[in-house]
Amino acid sequence: MNAQATRPSWADSEIRLNPYALPQRVAYCDGTARAEFTLNSGGAVLKRDMRCGLPLSMALPHKAFKGVAARAFDNKDGTSTVTLELLHADPALSVPLCVADTAEDAACDWHSWARKTGLPMLLLDENGVPSVVKDANAIVIRDPKPRRRRFTALKHRPKFLRRRKVGSVGPVVRISAREIIARN
Repeated sequence: MNAQATRPSWADSEIRLNPYALPQRVAYCDGTARAEFTLNSGGAVLKRDMRCGLPLSMALPHKAFKGVAARAFDNKDGTSTVTLELLHADPALSVPLCVADTAEDAACDWHSWARKTGLPMLLLDENGVPSVVKDANAIVIRDPKPRRRRFTALKHRPKFLRRRKVGSVGPVVRISAREIIARN
């Protein structure tokens, strides 16, 4: 399967949405129907007409998307096109964010959209399989460290007293004095 087969219908139009100026709208026609997405801080709202002619409106929160995906296409004239989209499991629900001529133009938008939505940065290969480039949350999952061992030799003391130092036995020195006040 080549890159031309996975090319979305909106990849030929000029789209560049600003992640810091929400809400924003993007609309495109995929041949059979017109789709309009409104992006806001909570997610995206899809409006489109179904095949029977009835209007459809659907709210998609950010967690409904897999991530912010970037893909590159080679054009027939030798240039390349880079697209950004909020990737959904259903390709009809993926939201186009940017169409650029160079990777540098799309790179800063890619990082900004990932930080704004809290989604991972994905890279789509020519077969359309996403791979994670950078997770927006940057959470590293490791095995937990073992718990500290308690000092078992002091079992006769309660747990909250085990941390305290034991006092030393020895002579106690007391200083006593009488105060002398001169009065006239």
